[in-house]
Amino acid sequence: IGWGQDCDTGYTEINGECYYQADLEVLETFIYNSSGSINLILDADNDGIIVALELCTQSWEAGRLTGLDCSQVIIDGNYNWLDISGEIPSNISNWTQIELLIMSYNALAGIVPDIICSLNLDFDNPQIFSLYGNDLCPPYPECIEDYVGNQSNWGNGSCEVGNCYDIGVT
Repeated sequence: IGWGQDCDTGYTEINGECYYQADLEVLETFIYNSSGSINLILDADNDGIIVALELCTQSWEAGRLTGLDCSQVIIDGNYNWLDISGEIPSNISNWTQIELLIMSYNALAGIVPDIICSLNLDFDNPQIFSLYGNDLCPPYPECIEDYVGNQSNWGNGSCEVGNCYDIGVT
């Protein structure tokens, strides 16, 4: 599909390129869940708004998202935390072509949806998958429970019963 041509069904044209709409929707959900907390260092066009294609470092192949790296950005030796927050959306299952997902050192919180196990990722490889250093709550999906790493909420009460999951206690 070239410049000036329509994108295939299910794809959206942005700046002359076709992107799979369902992949964009997951990025938009991460932005929405962050409630404006995302570091504006990602705002490539300096309009004060983070849009889907500005969220983190992305890799696309044939209009499909294959990689998302939301780890800290180092500029002049200084760490810049991206501050992506909120829950991991269940529509993450739309990322059927994802090969790399790094969301370390953000402020993701709540329960990790079990649907994350449907992603075709090497969860035990920290160069491919990382949720280390967020505020995510156990229990974790079985596919990632050994690889979720330390979460920064231990000891601050943000994972108490009722904040993250209902275990049926009355």
